[in-house]
Amino acid sequence: MTRDPLETLTVTIGGLAFSGWSEISIDYSVEQAARTASLTISDLGGAFPVEPGKECTVEASGDLVITGYVRDVAPSHDESSHSVSISVVSRTVDLVEASVDHPTGFVKKKSLDAIAKEFDTAGVGVEADQAFPIEPASFINPGRSWFYHMEPLARSHRAFIYDDENGKAQIAVRPRGRHAGALTIGTGGNIIAASAKLTERGRHDEVIVRGQSSRGSDSAALQPEGRSKDSSVRRRRPRIIVHESETTAQKLKERAEREIKRAAGFSREASITVSGWRDAGGMIFRPHYLISVADPRIYINQDMAIKSVRLTQAIPSGGPGTRAELTLCDPRALGGEAPAAGAGEASAAAWATPDVETSLSAPTT
Repeated sequence: MTRDPLETLTVTIGGLAFSGWSEISIDYSVEQAARTASLTISDLGGAFPVEPGKECTVEASGDLVITGYVRDVAPSHDESSHSVSISVVSRTVDLVEASVDHPTGFVKKKSLDAIAKEFDTAGVGVEADQAFPIEPASFINPGRSWFYHMEPLARSHRAFIYDDENGKAQIAVRPRGRHAGALTIGTGGNIIAASAKLTERGRHDEVIVRGQSSRGSDSAALQPEGRSKDSSVRRRRPRIIVHESETTAQKLKERAEREIKRAAGFSREASITVSGWRDAGGMIFRPHYLISVADPRIYINQDMAIKSVRLTQAIPSGGPGTRAELTLCDPRALGGEAPAAGAGEASAAAWATPDVETSLSAPTT
């Protein structure tokens, strides 16, 4: 195991750059719309011109990690020391917490990504990894925030909403890329600690998705269903979902299949702590990216998808060092393909997301 590489942290607040941070923790996830950070610095001069709401960026050795605002400021001291702790939140916090202030609150005949941009009245910025089908209409309830309006709609299109280092919202269906290198144990490995959890929580033997189309008057339009079965669940545990937007029979079928795979993937998670914040190519770890994992102690030898990232660093060197804590799942849970097995033996069968049986139907009345 190599010694933890030290990151040089620079926090720029209101145009002033501050370094010398003794502790830092940064969290971001494919299921988190706004990344956050908490930092502590010794303030020997007794003055630290920081207040909540100021624009802020956090950089690690020159690479941008967060663009947002100071959230909280907490100075403290005792007889021999004085420190200030701050928290930082991404610009996308305004998409989560602020109400959409749109002239009409209504758009029609626009795609998911176009609706997202139309309702971004805070001017945060929205990017999508693909073009989406046209929605007949979208009406936002008064007082509703952008995120709580868009998240169900994005979910109906298989998409996740999270932010990037520039503080812009990302709408993505599939993993965005692959990290260089691998997470491994043993001589030359970078894994410090690892654990896994396998559960039946959230699993169902059958998912039934129901919706309605504005076009047509027969049962196929008014009462379509998509069904998907998970043969690895051995008892009757159905789940019925009402689709959140305008639908087609194919959309319901795909939604049912996705729900089965996502539930199975999220029911098998690994938590891996590695030395440093970067992959073998020098990129800071990112959610919704793939990485190869070879750790027979938790029965994994395959590609995994990064669900969430926590970056920590403590100085002086007597602290726990510079670490990345990664939560990993089967790539199919995050819109990816079946995972590629590593060299040698593949992962234990329990890690696999099952193949599913899907069908379409129109219930009889």
